[in-house]
Amino acid sequence: MRSIVAAFVFFACTQALGCSLFLHSMERPQAKVRDVSVSSAGFTGVTGQLALDVTNPNNFGVPLSGIDWQLSVGGARAVTGSAQLSQTIPARGVAPITTSLTIDARDAIAVAQALVSGVRDYQLAATLHFSTAVGQLDVEVQHRGTLGGGGLFGVR
Repeated sequence: MRSIVAAFVFFACTQALGCSLFLHSMERPQAKVRDVSVSSAGFTGVTGQLALDVTNPNNFGVPLSGIDWQLSVGGARAVTGSAQLSQTIPARGVAPITTSLTIDARDAIAVAQALVSGVRDYQLAATLHFSTAVGQLDVEVQHRGTLGGGGLFGVR
């Protein structure tokens, strides 16, 4: 009986140690905002895109399972949303990720008011969700920019 208990304890310790070693050897992916664009407006709201470059520093692919985001213009919440994804970021590679943004009519009015008053700054807060062998890994992205010329609002 003692040998069974000892074997179980040894197995449990090696499993915990193995997971611990794996977590320490896994580096967090990083994301850089390439572009935030608002492309069309209508009676139901505004649409656009969020484009990121996601870098995986690991020697193995890491599956990106989703993105949650909030985009603010001049402090006014413009859009929040999430997208479910199924894309593996290659080992020691960079993958372009693009997802749609939709601003409903109520929030689009608040953004338009900020733009009319001369506000041109925006802030993006996003969380990328990676599904790893040891569980979900979240990576936070914070980005600030200034609205320029071009496009509907010229967001860059």
